[in-house]
Amino acid sequence: MTAVLARLSAGLAVVAILFWSIAVPVVASPGVTSAIAGTPIRSVYVRPPQGGTLSGPTKPLQVLLALHGMGGNGEAFSRDLVEQADHYGWLLVAPTIEYGDWTNPNVVAREDPILIRALADYLDQLPQITGLPVRRLVLVLGHSRGAQLAHRFAEFRPDRVLAVAALSAGTYTLPLATGPHGGMSFPFGVKDLAQYSGRAFDVARFGDIPFWIGVGGQDTNPADLPRQWDTYEGTTRVQRAEAFEAAMQQLGASSVLRVFGDARHEVTSEMRLAACKFLGGMMLPRAPFGSPLAEGPVQY
Repeated sequence: MTAVLARLSAGLAVVAILFWSIAVPVVASPGVTSAIAGTPIRSVYVRPPQGGTLSGPTKPLQVLLALHGMGGNGEAFSRDLVEQADHYGWLLVAPTIEYGDWTNPNVVAREDPILIRALADYLDQLPQITGLPVRRLVLVLGHSRGAQLAHRFAEFRPDRVLAVAALSAGTYTLPLATGPHGGMSFPFGVKDLAQYSGRAFDVARFGDIPFWIGVGGQDTNPADLPRQWDTYEGTTRVQRAEAFEAAMQQLGASSVLRVFGDARHEVTSEMRLAACKFLGGMMLPRAPFGSPLAEGPVQY
């Protein structure tokens, strides 16, 4: 019996490694899966919705990928999102990431492709991990360093993203192939994205993703940011948000920029609710693209 149990335990360990997660379902209550080997992802917090108005027990759940900033962790970051997640019926997926030096473009160019690939693979496994049906296209919400990862996730994998809310990013990868700031290499631009993702930047699919960009009106200290992006995006988080918004408009993509008056580098309740309202609106049937009631096409 001991030998049989040993063989069984070894087999389960192999399965866990192959799937980069523990084999414990989290259908009824929140749970934390193990680290994703070979990546800076230390754990993933997964929380199914409790109740909700926009999904039922037999319908696939809408995933909200919540990305914290420097020094944060997934469970703590998602704590303030629980009420909105329950209202909209979101399955919260919040990794804890040990980010590297986000001010060094070379580090970002190495780190973000690894994170994006690992997160996309993890999302592919969610039905097996949770025992719940999920929609393929995910909502993505990130703050600060997490906002940088959020918009780059959409640039790398537009085939997996329904909408993005990015709050107070310190740097952006501009989604332009032409123009004064077009043709830049990653992480400044998308010219050589195939070198990092194995696929060229899909401007058509990316352009279909509705974006909401939020930033505090007082988030204007140049000393908080690395200088390598200045030429392309400006010297403050407000200027850089405006530069990304301008790039999205040049691309013809759907994008909304909100500057929050007296807010600094933080996530206020007003910012959080506005971001969630935008993301929740992307799940609803809407009027034709371009109308006041619809800022981007819905797809599942």
